[in-house]
Amino acid sequence: MKKFLSLVLALVMTMSLVTVSAGAKDFSDDGSITYKEAVDVISGIGVVDGYSGGDFKPTEVLTRGAAAKIICNLILGPTTASYLSADTAPFKDVPVTNVFAGYITYCSQQGIINGYADGTFRPTATLSGNAFMKMLLGALGYDSAIEGYTGANWTVAVIKQAAGIGLDDGNDEFVGSKAVTREEAALYAFNMLQATMVEYDAKTSVDINGATVTIAGDKAKEVAQGSYDNNMHKPNLQFAERYFDKLDKTETTDDFARPATKWTFKGDKIGTYADAADVTYTSNVKLGDIYSDLDMSEKDKNAEVYYNGVEADDVAVSKGNTVKVSSSSANNKLVADGSTVEVFYDEDNNDVTICIIDTYVGTISSKEEKVSDPYVVVNSESLVTEKDASTPVSISGSKARFETNTDNFEEDDVVLFTYSQSADEIKSVVKAESVEGTLDKYTLGKNLTLADTEYKYSKNIAFSFGSETSMTTKSDYVIYLDTNGMVIYVDEQEFDASQYAYVLYTQSSNSRFGKDQVQLVMSDGSVKTVDTDDDYTSLEGTIVYYRADDKGEYALRQAANVHKNGNPTITTTADASIATNGVLSGGANTFEMKNTRAAITTKTGTTVYGNSETVFVVAESDARGKTDYSVYKGIKNAPTIMSDDPTTSPNLETKAVEMVYTTSGSSDVVTFAFIDATGAYVTNGKRDVVFLAAESATKMITDGDNNQYYLYNAVVDDEITTVKVKAAQDAGSVVLAGNDTVNQVVTNADYNNKGLLTSADAISTSDYTTLTGTGVWKLSGSYSIGLGGTTASASVRYTVASDAKMYYIDTDGVITKIDDVKNISSDSTATYIGLLDVTDGDIAYLFIQEVDNGKQEGAGSSGVVLSGISASYSSGTVTVTLTGTNAGQVYPVTISLVNGGTLVKLTTANVTGAATTTTATISAALSVGSTYMVTCGDQSFVLGV
Repeated sequence: MKKFLSLVLALVMTMSLVTVSAGAKDFSDDGSITYKEAVDVISGIGVVDGYSGGDFKPTEVLTRGAAAKIICNLILGPTTASYLSADTAPFKDVPVTNVFAGYITYCSQQGIINGYADGTFRPTATLSGNAFMKMLLGALGYDSAIEGYTGANWTVAVIKQAAGIGLDDGNDEFVGSKAVTREEAALYAFNMLQATMVEYDAKTSVDINGATVTIAGDKAKEVAQGSYDNNMHKPNLQFAERYFDKLDKTETTDDFARPATKWTFKGDKIGTYADAADVTYTSNVKLGDIYSDLDMSEKDKNAEVYYNGVEADDVAVSKGNTVKVSSSSANNKLVADGSTVEVFYDEDNNDVTICIIDTYVGTISSKEEKVSDPYVVVNSESLVTEKDASTPVSISGSKARFETNTDNFEEDDVVLFTYSQSADEIKSVVKAESVEGTLDKYTLGKNLTLADTEYKYSKNIAFSFGSETSMTTKSDYVIYLDTNGMVIYVDEQEFDASQYAYVLYTQSSNSRFGKDQVQLVMSDGSVKTVDTDDDYTSLEGTIVYYRADDKGEYALRQAANVHKNGNPTITTTADASIATNGVLSGGANTFEMKNTRAAITTKTGTTVYGNSETVFVVAESDARGKTDYSVYKGIKNAPTIMSDDPTTSPNLETKAVEMVYTTSGSSDVVTFAFIDATGAYVTNGKRDVVFLAAESATKMITDGDNNQYYLYNAVVDDEITTVKVKAAQDAGSVVLAGNDTVNQVVTNADYNNKGLLTSADAISTSDYTTLTGTGVWKLSGSYSIGLGGTTASASVRYTVASDAKMYYIDTDGVITKIDDVKNISSDSTATYIGLLDVTDGDIAYLFIQEVDNGKQEGAGSSGVVLSGISASYSSGTVTVTLTGTNAGQVYPVTISLVNGGTLVKLTTANVTGAATTTTATISAALSVGSTYMVTCGDQSFVLGV
């Protein structure tokens, strides 16, 4: 019994709290477990398990206190063990209140564990690899005294014996002095299960000069098999055969035809694990090289070859053979760079087995978590073929599923996977590592250089945009690597419309101006003429990706997947014809893009699609030849553009519309479009909506450049922010600058180069119906709300769009986003502004203003009237100057951080006024690069630090 208990201690000293269960576990950190077979088997027989969060934590080290609890769970069962307690402290560092006190007391009383000479147990201490190996050897029957596991040099004897019987097999970097980790403990315990037990002839203990010495009749000898089942299939008795007699080990092959071991416990399969290959290659290899690498002395003229688990053509592994595993005569095209070629050698029978395993790339299309066996669905990007290297294999339906811990994956993750044709299923899935950078060059079918590093192509490489030839140098890409560091998937960097532009005009250094320049229509609708690093006349009339260096010089590269609806090309036109024909010519007179649908007819027979992320730059010219470029994001916000005016007879006019656009990869989804709609039928698209919170309006601010404006908390489209509203608005603007009593909702906002809002238009009735009133009511239904009326029943019910943009505005003008209509509370006094989408009748925007009837709004601080305020900051001190002060009057000065759409109060200090002008200092630690508001009474000053 003591021998068994010492083994139990050795096995579990590395582990934390476990639950006993059979079968291999799917740990959430499976990918970080090095010794997978060992962990699966040890956890499968119920000795160890993972944590409550589903992970195993393979690199954590062992604790003595937790080991005591596991021992008790194994000996007594978890239920009985949970009632253990300690009446007195078992060791001076283990009080009765210690969570492990009961377990430690029990194990100590049974002689399973011992404390230290100083009377401590050290429950949180770790164990070294040497100490753990000593325990395992003791469990196998080795006697410490006889084998020399005592004294100053005990570790030498322990490691010599442990290595001699294979306890450290699988860990070539074993360091006995280091604390053993959980997965290392599992590996050594796994090896111990398969190690042969030993015993001694009669042993006698004698006293020599006061010291007890054990004398054995002989050295340790292996224990005979006896009546125990030979489940480990080795001579004599292995530890597992004595103490885990329901654990069975069977030699077999896995689904890739590799020699393997199948483990079962109590009839339940734990798993099948391939043997370690004798040699492994990642490209095609000569058969003579295999002969040499295996150190063979006799050829195998019929070495079996398997491709993804299916038998292929036999080959002759012989000395000096220059034929490769894959050649025109056998296994043609089955091996290339990135293929894994594992070779197994049965030296006793001189049999060579060659297993070719391909790695493919795919993306996670979905994952299913709410089933007993969670799985991910893999969409293969690589072409998977049969062993003839040409017949495609469809990885779809149930074949595309892979059972795993789905927490490790997200939809659209790029993954590497292996597929067994013999089993007709995916066998492994791991996330692929990626590298981002600028493409320097590439050699067709061989390699590419990204960010100055060359990468070979893996055999099953795939391109998200369809073809390798679509790549352009000096453009940015994301490449994904296989396990050998070869590129297996190439993707464009995530689309960023801000880095795209349409090339309107170009000139080269050969022109009369003597420099390379281009005129670009930027993604924000602005037009820039810039110097370039090269002659880009060939890019005129197309969409480009651009970069500017620190000197303002631009480098251009044609965007990937550019299309035009012109026939044959679109060319820029002379200035004189712009008013009639626009900036382009040669488009299609059958163009049709409607605000209510995603489909866009660019020309007869060609349909593409816009989505919520598509960016449209639309050109329109007036009678004087002035061209305006308007920008819209999302097909629902873009205008309707048609060659024919639907309000008149289509036979009376037909206007060509030009469209130059990019698509996402090889799909028909438009990412960026430049449209010349001059002369065509155009109805306004939905521009950005701007909301200004009246209660947040400051008094007029004059900054250091004498810009005069009012600062508002605001919503710009769907972003809570602040907006500086220019005091003197441009002619035609509907914005009431400085208004602090009525909330404003406008559109088509324009800003000057100082970032001040200079003008805006009223909400277009062709886009939205504006709803205003008092009373907001929560109604039954997921997307319903009542507006107006003094009760819910008296209100008007509206449907709220699932993607509606909704906000609360409190009595100080602070804006808070409402994520769900269910979070809106009924309020009979709240006022509202709602924008009803005329297309579908749903509320698209809703702004709810809270009202405090007991508060006088906009009055400022009581009794404080000033004519001016200014401030400066230096080394933790704000110096404030108040103008128009009275001697002896107290003036509260508040410093707030301007943070997004709100003012965050930092501190308020009372300043005693002097006659006319008062200067005071206030201690405040402000951050460089931030903006602050200093206010007193009805005066405010914006302080930039």
